[in-house]
Amino acid sequence: MNFSPRFMATSLSVVPHRDLQQICRMILENFPEAPTIPRLTSSLRMLTEGMPCLVVDRVKRVLSFELTPDREHELIEFYEHVDAGDVDYFAISEGYMSGFDALLRILKDDPPPELKVVHIQIPGPVSWALATKDDKGTPAFYNPTLRDVMVKTIAMKAKWQEKKVKEIIPGIKTMVIYGDPSLGIHTSAMGGGAREDMINAVNEIVEAVEGMAGIHCCANIDWTVLTESKDDLINFDAYEYSDKLALYPKDLNLFLERGGMLAWGIVPTFDEKIAMESVDTLTERLDQGIELMIDRGVEKALLVENSCVTPSCNTGSMSLDLAERVFVYTSEISHRMRERYCD
Repeated sequence: MNFSPRFMATSLSVVPHRDLQQICRMILENFPEAPTIPRLTSSLRMLTEGMPCLVVDRVKRVLSFELTPDREHELIEFYEHVDAGDVDYFAISEGYMSGFDALLRILKDDPPPELKVVHIQIPGPVSWALATKDDKGTPAFYNPTLRDVMVKTIAMKAKWQEKKVKEIIPGIKTMVIYGDPSLGIHTSAMGGGAREDMINAVNEIVEAVEGMAGIHCCANIDWTVLTESKDDLINFDAYEYSDKLALYPKDLNLFLERGGMLAWGIVPTFDEKIAMESVDTLTERLDQGIELMIDRGVEKALLVENSCVTPSCNTGSMSLDLAERVFVYTSEISHRMRERYCD
């Protein structure tokens, strides 16, 4: 993509706010280079439209699949739309993504002069497919047909959002980040999935979009699953796991050399943790993480050119005032890291 963020700040999508104008202002004030389209809920309903064989239990709030002969026509129709590249079939209703329209209207009418990229975040396939069951109660990820349906649905939803951004703001770069915290379960000793299945799922969703694409995972995982995939960006919880990622210096160098980026989620998104921290302490913590990687053999110039600063995760479960503190801290840390490493 020939894009060097150099400690550019951005955020994650799910927020605790209910006032769209307020949160859009907060996003643009703190992340004018890479504003994130806000989501007011972590609900997965935005992914369900256009999915075949879906069963929705509204009482238990559970999604499952029913692969029966009398629903086979739904699968056929689904693949016809996918094969035709019909992204509009996978459009997301406005009621499921009101923040999308609100932020894009502002960016169209009054874009900040610093604007470089619009950040789109969408749930990732592994987490979703582990949480959703087939008609036998088995996680959908372990059913090849359902896994393929879910991966392709996410890919088409991302393509549709990217298309809408480009229609409204022609010429702007896009960055799609897929949130997949359950990769931590799946790559652990307890996980039962094949490594190849995970890499293939990641590759399909990141290759679906024209712009940059990456994975957010706020757990500790086998990071080679991402360094060896085709993703452009790894967004990790740097508050907790910088030392764990630093165990892979050779893999990180190869990832960064091919143009990959690291998004350091250095600002914690738990009320009790952010209340104990300051910009000074978090900047020092991030600096320590970077120096650790350099000491382990990661090339400093590659890290400086290809690093972003983000919160460690979404702020949706936080109180409003502390969520806003997370935004302000992330922005200020970005400025300080640029002064330290880029000027």
